[in-house]
Amino acid sequence: MNPDAIKKLQRKLKPVLVPISLLYGTFLNIRDIYYSKKTPRAFRGVTIISVGNIVAGGVGKTPLVIELAKFFKKFGDTCVITNNYPIKDKQVHLVSLNGNIFKKPPLVSDEPYMIAKKVNVSVIASKNREAAIELASGIKSKYIILDDALHKRRIKKDLEICVVDKDKPFDNGLYIPAGMLRDTKRSLKRCNIIVCIDKGEKTQEKSNEIECIDVKMTINGIFDKNGNSIEVKGKKAVVFCGIGNPQSFRKNVENLGIKIEQFYPFEDHHFYTKDDLEFLKKEKRRLKADFLITTFKDFVKFENESDIIYLDIGLNIENLKTHLKGFSYE
Repeated sequence: MNPDAIKKLQRKLKPVLVPISLLYGTFLNIRDIYYSKKTPRAFRGVTIISVGNIVAGGVGKTPLVIELAKFFKKFGDTCVITNNYPIKDKQVHLVSLNGNIFKKPPLVSDEPYMIAKKVNVSVIASKNREAAIELASGIKSKYIILDDALHKRRIKKDLEICVVDKDKPFDNGLYIPAGMLRDTKRSLKRCNIIVCIDKGEKTQEKSNEIECIDVKMTINGIFDKNGNSIEVKGKKAVVFCGIGNPQSFRKNVENLGIKIEQFYPFEDHHFYTKDDLEFLKKEKRRLKADFLITTFKDFVKFENESDIIYLDIGLNIENLKTHLKGFSYE
Protein backbone atom coordinates (compact mmCIF):
# COMPACT_ATOMS: atom_id res chain seq x y z
CA MET A 1 0.00 0.00 0.00
CA ASN A 2 1.46 3.39 -0.97
CA PRO A 3 1.80 6.19 1.63
CA ASP A 4 -1.09 8.24 0.22
CA ALA A 5 -3.45 5.29 0.58
CA ILE A 6 -2.21 4.72 4.14
CA LYS A 7 -3.03 8.34 5.05
CA LYS A 8 -6.54 8.03 3.66
CA LEU A 9 -7.08 4.78 5.54
CA GLN A 10 -5.82 6.36 8.76
CA ARG A 11 -8.33 9.21 8.46
CA LYS A 12 -11.17 6.83 7.69
CA LEU A 13 -10.41 4.42 10.55
CA LYS A 14 -9.14 6.95 13.09
CA PRO A 15 -11.65 6.05 15.88
CA VAL A 16 -10.57 2.40 15.68
CA LEU A 17 -6.84 3.05 15.28
CA VAL A 18 -6.33 5.64 18.04
CA PRO A 19 -6.69 3.12 20.93
CA ILE A 20 -4.11 0.87 19.22
CA SER A 21 -1.81 3.87 18.83
CA LEU A 22 -2.12 4.61 22.56
CA LEU A 23 -1.13 1.04 23.35
CA TYR A 24 1.85 1.29 21.00
CA GLY A 25 2.89 4.59 22.61
CA THR A 26 2.69 2.95 26.04
CA PHE A 27 4.93 0.12 24.79
CA LEU A 28 7.48 2.63 23.46
CA ASN A 29 7.58 4.48 26.78
CA ILE A 30 8.07 1.24 28.72
CA ARG A 31 10.85 0.31 26.29
CA ASP A 32 12.52 3.69 26.92
CA ILE A 33 12.47 3.11 30.67
CA TYR A 34 13.86 -0.42 30.25
CA TYR A 35 16.79 0.61 28.04
CA SER A 36 17.58 3.69 30.15
CA LYS A 37 18.68 1.26 32.86
CA LYS A 38 20.83 -0.85 30.53
CA THR A 39 24.45 -0.30 29.53
CA PRO A 40 24.79 -0.37 25.73
CA ARG A 41 27.51 -2.41 24.06
CA ALA A 42 30.60 -0.39 23.18
CA PHE A 43 32.79 -1.14 20.16
CA ARG A 44 36.43 -0.11 20.49
CA GLY A 45 38.51 1.44 17.76
CA VAL A 46 35.60 2.85 15.73
CA THR A 47 33.46 5.97 15.76
CA ILE A 48 29.78 5.08 15.45
CA ILE A 49 27.39 7.63 13.96
CA SER A 50 23.68 6.80 14.11
CA VAL A 51 21.10 8.37 11.81
CA GLY A 52 17.42 7.79 12.51
CA ASN A 53 13.95 9.31 12.52
CA ILE A 54 10.91 9.25 14.76
CA VAL A 55 8.34 9.50 11.95
CA ALA A 56 7.89 6.65 9.47
CA GLY A 57 8.17 7.49 5.81
CA GLY A 58 10.53 9.51 3.67
CA VAL A 59 12.02 12.47 5.51
CA GLY A 60 15.41 12.57 3.76
CA LYS A 61 17.32 10.19 6.02
CA THR A 62 19.08 8.24 3.26
CA PRO A 63 20.35 11.36 1.39
CA LEU A 64 21.76 12.55 4.73
CA VAL A 65 23.51 9.20 5.27
CA ILE A 66 25.11 9.59 1.84
CA GLU A 67 26.36 13.12 2.61
CA LEU A 68 27.70 12.01 5.99
CA ALA A 69 29.57 9.15 4.31
CA LYS A 70 31.15 11.65 1.89
CA PHE A 71 32.18 13.85 4.82
CA PHE A 72 33.70 11.18 7.07
CA LYS A 73 35.53 9.29 4.29
CA LYS A 74 37.85 12.29 4.03
CA PHE A 75 39.18 11.41 7.51
CA GLY A 76 39.37 7.62 7.26
CA ASP A 77 37.83 4.41 5.96
CA THR A 78 34.06 4.68 6.33
CA CYS A 79 31.33 2.05 6.32
CA VAL A 80 27.56 2.52 6.06
CA ILE A 81 25.38 -0.15 7.68
CA THR A 82 21.74 -0.35 6.65
CA ASN A 83 19.05 -2.87 7.55
CA ASN A 84 18.33 -4.35 4.07
CA TYR A 85 14.54 -3.82 4.44
CA PRO A 86 12.26 -5.34 3.10
CA ILE A 87 14.41 -8.43 2.42
CA LYS A 88 13.85 -10.81 5.33
CA ASP A 89 17.02 -12.89 5.48
CA LYS A 90 19.35 -12.84 8.48
CA GLN A 91 22.62 -12.69 6.56
CA VAL A 92 25.24 -10.00 6.84
CA HIS A 93 25.77 -8.78 3.25
CA LEU A 94 28.96 -6.99 2.26
CA VAL A 95 27.48 -4.90 -0.55
CA SER A 96 30.66 -2.96 -1.33
CA LEU A 97 34.21 -2.57 -0.06
CA ASN A 98 35.70 0.90 -0.45
CA GLY A 99 33.64 1.51 -3.58
CA ASN A 100 33.98 -1.96 -5.13
CA ILE A 101 30.40 -3.26 -5.41
CA PHE A 102 29.70 -6.98 -5.00
CA LYS A 103 25.92 -7.23 -4.60
CA LYS A 104 22.89 -5.51 -6.10
CA PRO A 105 19.08 -5.97 -6.08
CA PRO A 106 17.41 -8.42 -5.73
CA LEU A 107 20.17 -9.99 -3.59
CA VAL A 108 20.08 -6.86 -1.43
CA SER A 109 17.58 -4.05 -1.06
CA ASP A 110 17.55 -0.84 -3.11
CA GLU A 111 18.94 1.49 -0.43
CA PRO A 112 22.29 -0.22 0.33
CA TYR A 113 22.98 -0.57 -3.39
CA MET A 114 22.01 3.05 -4.03
CA ILE A 115 24.35 4.22 -1.26
CA ALA A 116 27.17 2.10 -2.71
CA LYS A 117 26.57 3.68 -6.14
CA LYS A 118 26.53 7.19 -4.71
CA VAL A 119 29.68 7.21 -2.56
CA ASN A 120 32.90 5.16 -2.57
CA VAL A 121 32.72 3.70 0.90
CA SER A 122 32.04 0.22 2.25
CA VAL A 123 28.36 -0.72 2.62
CA ILE A 124 26.94 -3.57 4.71
CA ALA A 125 23.28 -4.62 4.68
CA SER A 126 21.93 -6.60 7.63
CA LYS A 127 19.18 -6.64 10.25
CA ASN A 128 21.82 -7.75 12.77
CA ARG A 129 23.57 -4.44 13.40
CA GLU A 130 25.99 -5.78 15.99
CA ALA A 131 27.26 -8.50 13.64
CA ALA A 132 27.51 -5.89 10.88
CA ILE A 133 29.58 -3.60 13.13
CA GLU A 134 31.93 -6.49 13.87
CA LEU A 135 32.37 -7.06 10.13
CA ALA A 136 32.93 -3.32 9.57
CA SER A 137 35.61 -3.35 12.27
CA GLY A 138 37.16 -6.41 10.61
CA ILE A 139 37.57 -4.53 7.31
CA LYS A 140 39.34 -1.71 9.22
CA SER A 141 36.58 0.90 9.06
CA LYS A 142 37.30 3.92 11.23
CA TYR A 143 33.85 5.48 10.91
CA ILE A 144 30.63 3.46 10.94
CA ILE A 145 27.36 5.14 9.96
CA LEU A 146 24.29 3.24 11.15
CA ASP A 147 21.28 3.98 8.96
CA ASP A 148 17.90 3.88 10.73
CA ALA A 149 19.34 3.18 14.19
CA LEU A 150 17.76 5.64 16.61
CA HIS A 151 15.83 2.75 18.16
CA LYS A 152 18.90 0.49 18.40
CA ARG A 153 19.47 1.06 22.10
CA ARG A 154 21.80 -1.91 22.69
CA ILE A 155 24.60 -0.21 20.76
CA LYS A 156 26.71 2.65 22.18
CA LYS A 157 26.91 5.49 19.68
CA ASP A 158 29.41 8.33 19.57
CA LEU A 159 27.04 10.58 17.65
CA GLU A 160 23.23 10.27 17.51
CA ILE A 161 21.44 12.20 14.77
CA CYS A 162 17.69 12.37 14.25
CA VAL A 163 16.18 13.59 10.98
CA VAL A 164 12.79 15.32 10.89
CA ASP A 165 10.70 17.17 8.34
CA LYS A 166 11.07 20.92 8.89
CA ASP A 167 7.35 21.66 8.50
CA LYS A 168 5.81 18.64 10.25
CA PRO A 169 8.40 17.08 12.57
CA PHE A 170 5.82 14.86 14.31
CA ASP A 171 3.36 14.41 11.42
CA ASN A 172 -0.12 14.44 13.06
CA GLY A 173 1.33 13.71 16.52
CA LEU A 174 -0.17 10.21 16.73
CA TYR A 175 1.67 6.93 16.99
CA ILE A 176 1.42 4.15 14.43
CA PRO A 177 -1.12 3.00 13.19
CA ALA A 178 -3.31 6.12 13.63
CA GLY A 179 -0.35 8.34 12.79
CA MET A 180 3.23 7.98 11.62
CA LEU A 181 5.17 8.40 14.88
CA ARG A 182 7.37 5.34 15.33
CA ASP A 183 9.25 6.55 18.41
CA THR A 184 8.66 8.87 21.35
CA LYS A 185 9.34 12.59 21.32
CA ARG A 186 11.43 11.90 24.42
CA SER A 187 13.90 10.00 22.22
CA LEU A 188 15.04 13.34 20.78
CA LYS A 189 16.71 14.09 24.14
CA ARG A 190 19.19 11.29 23.43
CA CYS A 191 20.27 12.94 20.18
CA ASN A 192 23.39 15.06 19.84
CA ILE A 193 22.03 16.66 16.67
CA ILE A 194 18.52 17.10 15.23
CA VAL A 195 18.46 17.82 11.52
CA CYS A 196 15.47 19.49 9.87
CA ILE A 197 15.18 18.72 6.17
CA ASP A 198 14.06 21.81 4.26
CA LYS A 199 12.54 20.64 0.97
CA GLY A 200 11.83 24.16 -0.19
CA GLU A 201 8.09 23.59 -0.20
CA LYS A 202 5.97 26.66 0.56
CA THR A 203 3.52 25.87 3.34
CA GLN A 204 1.14 27.94 5.42
CA GLU A 205 2.71 26.94 8.70
CA LYS A 206 6.27 26.54 9.93
CA SER A 207 6.99 24.42 12.96
CA ASN A 208 8.76 25.91 15.97
CA GLU A 209 8.31 22.77 18.06
CA ILE A 210 11.98 21.80 18.14
CA GLU A 211 15.40 23.37 17.73
CA CYS A 212 17.29 21.87 14.85
CA ILE A 213 19.92 22.43 12.19
CA ASP A 214 18.41 23.28 8.81
CA VAL A 215 19.68 21.19 5.90
CA LYS A 216 18.39 22.11 2.45
CA MET A 217 17.45 19.61 -0.23
CA THR A 218 19.01 20.27 -3.63
CA ILE A 219 17.85 19.11 -7.06
CA ASN A 220 20.83 17.91 -9.09
CA GLY A 221 18.79 17.34 -12.26
CA ILE A 222 17.46 14.56 -14.47
CA PHE A 223 19.89 11.93 -15.79
CA ASP A 224 19.95 8.87 -18.04
CA LYS A 225 21.51 5.47 -17.32
CA ASN A 226 24.95 6.78 -18.37
CA GLY A 227 24.77 9.74 -16.00
CA ASN A 228 24.18 12.25 -18.79
CA SER A 229 22.06 15.28 -17.92
CA ILE A 230 18.73 15.40 -19.76
CA GLU A 231 16.87 18.58 -20.73
CA VAL A 232 13.26 18.04 -19.68
CA LYS A 233 11.63 21.47 -19.37
CA GLY A 234 8.39 21.59 -21.31
CA LYS A 235 8.43 17.85 -21.98
CA LYS A 236 5.76 15.30 -21.08
CA ALA A 237 6.41 12.37 -18.75
CA VAL A 238 4.91 9.39 -16.99
CA VAL A 239 6.29 9.56 -13.46
CA PHE A 240 6.50 6.73 -10.92
CA CYS A 241 8.25 5.88 -7.66
CA GLY A 242 8.32 3.51 -4.71
CA ILE A 243 9.47 5.74 -1.85
CA GLY A 244 8.23 6.92 1.53
CA ASN A 245 7.16 10.39 0.38
CA PRO A 246 5.92 10.17 -3.22
CA GLN A 247 4.20 13.57 -3.28
CA SER A 248 7.44 15.36 -2.48
CA PHE A 249 9.07 13.61 -5.44
CA ARG A 250 6.16 14.56 -7.68
CA LYS A 251 6.50 18.24 -6.70
CA ASN A 252 10.23 18.17 -7.42
CA VAL A 253 9.55 16.82 -10.92
CA GLU A 254 6.86 19.43 -11.55
CA ASN A 255 9.19 22.21 -10.39
CA LEU A 256 11.54 21.33 -13.25
CA GLY A 257 8.85 22.38 -15.73
CA ILE A 258 7.80 18.86 -16.71
CA LYS A 259 4.19 18.12 -17.60
CA ILE A 260 3.18 14.99 -15.71
CA GLU A 261 0.76 13.00 -17.86
CA GLN A 262 0.31 10.29 -15.22
CA PHE A 263 1.78 9.62 -11.77
CA TYR A 264 2.07 6.14 -10.24
CA PRO A 265 3.14 5.94 -6.57
CA PHE A 266 4.00 2.37 -5.58
CA GLU A 267 4.65 1.19 -2.01
CA ASP A 268 8.03 2.01 -0.48
CA HIS A 269 10.81 -0.37 -1.63
CA HIS A 270 8.49 -1.81 -4.30
CA PHE A 271 10.01 -4.72 -6.20
CA TYR A 272 9.18 -4.05 -9.85
CA THR A 273 8.07 -7.03 -11.92
CA LYS A 274 8.31 -7.41 -15.69
CA ASP A 275 4.57 -6.72 -15.81
CA ASP A 276 5.05 -3.45 -13.92
CA LEU A 277 7.74 -2.35 -16.34
CA GLU A 278 5.72 -3.31 -19.39
CA PHE A 279 2.67 -1.46 -18.02
CA LEU A 280 4.70 1.73 -17.48
CA LYS A 281 6.15 1.55 -21.00
CA LYS A 282 2.67 1.06 -22.46
CA GLU A 283 1.43 4.09 -20.54
CA LYS A 284 4.28 6.16 -21.93
CA ARG A 285 3.30 5.13 -25.47
CA ARG A 286 -0.44 5.57 -24.86
CA LEU A 287 -0.04 9.06 -23.44
CA LYS A 288 2.61 10.00 -26.02
CA ALA A 289 4.94 11.03 -23.22
CA ASP A 290 8.59 11.88 -23.87
CA PHE A 291 9.99 10.17 -20.79
CA LEU A 292 9.50 7.70 -17.98
CA ILE A 293 10.91 9.40 -14.88
CA THR A 294 11.59 7.88 -11.47
CA THR A 295 13.85 8.35 -8.43
CA PHE A 296 17.46 7.17 -8.31
CA LYS A 297 16.45 4.76 -5.53
CA ASP A 298 13.97 3.12 -7.93
CA PHE A 299 16.23 3.42 -10.96
CA VAL A 300 18.94 1.18 -9.49
CA LYS A 301 16.53 -1.77 -9.79
CA PHE A 302 16.53 -1.52 -13.59
CA GLU A 303 19.55 0.66 -14.30
CA ASN A 304 20.13 -0.82 -17.77
CA GLU A 305 16.73 0.33 -19.05
CA SER A 306 17.33 3.05 -21.63
CA ASP A 307 13.63 4.05 -21.56
CA ILE A 308 13.84 5.26 -17.94
CA ILE A 309 15.54 8.36 -16.59
CA TYR A 310 15.79 9.54 -12.99
CA LEU A 311 15.64 12.62 -10.80
CA ASP A 312 18.74 13.01 -8.63
CA ILE A 313 18.56 14.89 -5.34
CA GLY A 314 21.10 15.77 -2.68
CA LEU A 315 21.47 17.71 0.54
CA ASN A 316 23.54 20.78 1.30
CA ILE A 317 25.02 19.99 4.72
CA GLU A 318 27.29 23.04 5.11
CA ASN A 319 25.28 24.11 8.19
CA LEU A 320 25.93 20.70 9.70
CA LYS A 321 29.65 20.28 9.04
CA THR A 322 30.84 22.48 11.89
CA HIS A 323 28.89 20.26 14.30
CA LEU A 324 30.49 17.12 12.84
CA LYS A 325 34.13 18.15 13.11
CA GLY A 326 34.30 17.31 16.79
CA PHE A 327 33.59 13.69 15.85
CA SER A 328 36.21 13.43 13.09
CA TYR A 329 39.98 13.16 13.28
CA GLU A 330 41.52 16.10 11.43
